Amino acid sequence: MLTNGRGLLFIFLFLFVAISSVLIFVTAAKFNWDISLNLLASQFLKGHISLEPNTSLPVGDISIYSGKYYLYFGPLASLILIPFVAIFGISFPQATIGILSLVLSFFAVYYISRKFSFSQIDSLYLSLFFIASTVLLSNSLINITSYLVESLGVPLVLISLVLYFSKNRRSFLIGVFLGLAVMTRVTLILALTFFIVEFVKKRMTQKDLIKLLIPVIFTCLILGTYNYLRFNNLLESGYNYHMGDPYPLSKNFEGFGRTNIAHIPANLYAFFLKPPVPILEYKDGFVFKFPYLKADPWGMAIWITSPLFLYLVFKFRQSKYTISAFIATIIIAIPIFTYYSIGFAQFGYRYALDFLPFLFLLLLPSLLPKLSKTAITLIAVGVVFNCLYITSLWNVYPHFGIF
Repeated sequence: MLTNGRGLLFIFLFLFVAISSVLIFVTAAKFNWDISLNLLASQFLKGHISLEPNTSLPVGDISIYSGKYYLYFGPLASLILIPFVAIFGISFPQATIGILSLVLSFFAVYYISRKFSFSQIDSLYLSLFFIASTVLLSNSLINITSYLVESLGVPLVLISLVLYFSKNRRSFLIGVFLGLAVMTRVTLILALTFFIVEFVKKRMTQKDLIKLLIPVIFTCLILGTYNYLRFNNLLESGYNYHMGDPYPLSKNFEGFGRTNIAHIPANLYAFFLKPPVPILEYKDGFVFKFPYLKADPWGMAIWITSPLFLYLVFKFRQSKYTISAFIATIIIAIPIFTYYSIGFAQFGYRYALDFLPFLFLLLLPSLLPKLSKTAITLIAVGVVFNCLYITSLWNVYPHFGIF
């Protein structure tokens, strides 16, 4: 399988991603090294749910209420880190959460691709595409608390889809993993949309849907209790008490509020149209300087970071899951595209991670019956571009420095 041309190219790309991941991780660590998830895990070990005041806390991820500091994300990432913090202390790299997200996503996408009748080698390519030619790679390797929490939700949703597509579908387990996803970001409860549409289309029984909903509802009760203990409100996760985003995101909020249709054009532009930024030889001229391009911190269009998605535009085909995946994508995207924070300081449009699993489901039928040479080329281009330019967020290019 891996000895022909396709196989050898995959091995080369896989090794390139592995080496690049180390370079990106080490480079990013020089600029961002949050420990907020570890600090909360340490507090959990002491029986507390608030953070100790600390000058190193990232302002954008922290809420303050009644003089206490809280992370406004769900607690799952910190719960996972508890045994590691207990053994190694708060110096344990919390970015391990990102590595875990990449590994789990790789295997989950491989399984889903096989269920869509792709060959082993094509499924490996699609797995590599998902983890290395989407915003998931940068989010998982850059040690910023919000990035890692967003990344963790992705494999949990993917695993729920794996269980749904498995031969012996276990609805209760699907609900467990969806519930765990909600324990990262509460907005991921909208992933339920896919399964509700599947029920409407009579591919799930009423009994299956109820079994799926039980752990999700239970998780919501846990989150509600967690919120009440922090903010005296079952529905308040802390966003209304956050310490404030740094400029320039603060201007978005001050001008148009947290949620407003006025934010839609900018979000759509960042997701669909935003190009990378040229590196110029002269400040007042327009002569390109090597390595010519750098990431725009406001985001970049999905066609730039993930060119394989061009198949959705030029080669679109439907499957029996298309309607369910499409509706789920739209429902999840609506609150994202109306939100004031476009995700400044990112490689690509990172909020797309919430609906990325369903966007991937929309893509798969367009690639059948096997990956074409064009598709593999687009995967390779996306992988190389992401690996080479993620660190351009800090104007650093470690790959080129090697030579």
